[in-house]
Amino acid sequence: MTAQERWEPDPLMVAAVLSMPKASRKMTELSGPDRSWLVAGLTLAGVTADEIAERTGCSRRLVMAIRAEDMTQVCKIAQQQTGELEAELSAERSEHSVTRRDLVEKVAEAERLRMQLDQVLGKLMVGTLTAFPRCGHPRVKYNTYSHGGAERCRECRRKWQADRRAS
Repeated sequence: MTAQERWEPDPLMVAAVLSMPKASRKMTELSGPDRSWLVAGLTLAGVTADEIAERTGCSRRLVMAIRAEDMTQVCKIAQQQTGELEAELSAERSEHSVTRRDLVEKVAEAERLRMQLDQVLGKLMVGTLTAFPRCGHPRVKYNTYSHGGAERCRECRRKWQADRRAS
């Protein structure tokens, strides 16, 4: 006893017919399921029965008969649902990409803050922690920059720049 051969739709068949004015294979050369898949895909793409007949080298009547078949309706529903799922998957991938990028940024920020905390705690434990006299922010490596030979507070500079941008 031999098993019946299983049919698989060709996902590129519709795109191939849409990309050319005349299909390389005529409708009459295709198997029944392939005909249904092609007509359903072209119909979903907005191609009229006359245009399908012209592209595939068959009569309008054959296209209309294929459109009326149950298999074509099933193919149409399958292609619609596949399109919806692909759009949904694309949106999810996009959101996932944004989330991954945000995670990388947050991990880098956490590492930077952890390093700053280690500097402050290290100086505090040794007893060498000093502060800027004007603002009271800690005078450690991450929060200090030199300008004109004097050490200045980065935190105050950041705040000053943010206030200046806001106004």
